[in-house]
Amino acid sequence: MRSMKRRQFGAMLATATFSIGGVSSAAADASAQETEPLQIEDVSVDLGEATASVGRATFRYQNGTMRLQLNDWSMETGSKSLSIARARVDVSDVSAETYATVRAAMVEAYEGQSLSPLLSALAEADVDPESGIQVTLGPVRTDGTLLANKVVATGTVGNVVPSGTRDLLTGGASLSALASLGASKWSELSIKRRNATLTANDVTMQLDGTTFAISSPSGTAKVSSRTFEFSDLTLNIMPPETIPAPHVQFLSQVRQLGADGNLTLSAIKSAAADAGVTVANTLDAIRSAMYELSFGQVTENGEEIASNFQTSGTVAELMQTVRKQAGMDQQTGDQQDDQQDDDQQDDDQAQDGQLSKVAVVSSPNTDEQMNYVFEVTGDLENLEPNEDGGAAVDLISETDGRVRVEGTVGEGDDRFAFSGDLIEVDVPDAVQIETSER
Repeated sequence: MRSMKRRQFGAMLATATFSIGGVSSAAADASAQETEPLQIEDVSVDLGEATASVGRATFRYQNGTMRLQLNDWSMETGSKSLSIARARVDVSDVSAETYATVRAAMVEAYEGQSLSPLLSALAEADVDPESGIQVTLGPVRTDGTLLANKVVATGTVGNVVPSGTRDLLTGGASLSALASLGASKWSELSIKRRNATLTANDVTMQLDGTTFAISSPSGTAKVSSRTFEFSDLTLNIMPPETIPAPHVQFLSQVRQLGADGNLTLSAIKSAAADAGVTVANTLDAIRSAMYELSFGQVTENGEEIASNFQTSGTVAELMQTVRKQAGMDQQTGDQQDDQQDDDQQDDDQAQDGQLSKVAVVSSPNTDEQMNYVFEVTGDLENLEPNEDGGAAVDLISETDGRVRVEGTVGEGDDRFAFSGDLIEVDVPDAVQIETSER
């Protein structure tokens, strides 16, 4: 009998693969070898007033690691946008059979424009609870403003995927199954934005009734040359006092669609339209949600800065505070000028082709030659390889306004000068890409 937690890891992929409909081209089909990569391009789905799109989705299996990677994910509506240059989920110690099962379900979901086959396969997927899992996002931007350069969460499948996930996936997304979900526990969560990095240890996320609770016993916040330590972080997010009627009706219809095995994109879009769910009233509901934030203690170099700190309000107020503290809004004087100058300099360098950055590609832990693929949003120059053992770059091309590098690295390294952002498209775990300013 298979362990329940072995079957539950697939929930981590369900949200990321939601936009599998509306595909204009696919680089693999059901007749391909079962462990070959699956690549889908130009994903676009209209959900009411919003459009969700993915430039490229890649699902591959290598050396026991299953990776789902989304490049150029965005959600746009009117003048508002949220974008993630790259989102990646890595699960280690996965069997080829499990990968083949999930891969086949993704193909079936694409061909039938329905999530039901994929959800069923994810519910039955068999993975060791001790298998490692890592989720990486970034850069993340909203309306063109940088929210985070990189977000990384690590843990094990058995701890990250809540108990009860299988019942939720197979039971039509019922309220009872949702309410009975256990906690999701992550070993570490790290969020980096420019010169600031927040790292929380042993993070627990759990739905407690209608409250989404996040907690961490310890962590650090590094800003420039200063390091703060915190303890007993707790963040509770509660629904608004009055949940909009359209959303109540929409959730009820989606639960029924799940129970009927009819979670097609067209059915979901129809349910949203029938219920009157719009981007505007959804954003209003999110902004009206309530939060409670507390720290046990905050110290710097062993000296106490604050203790038993507590605050509360609406999510809109919390986000405004975060934006101010992160220097995103209402900066004053030199701070605002310096920030605007930095942002403008980055944009100008990318547009004018000034190659202000260097990327060094290496594979320090293996003697084998390794293939890799990455892209940059600006310009790129191939610098002289440093004793690379004959493993030269295979191909540099331009596609969709980007420069794409398909290379092979051996005993030495490959070096590139570039501008803009670097996006890893297909980089094995054994390959490292380190970037720095020139």
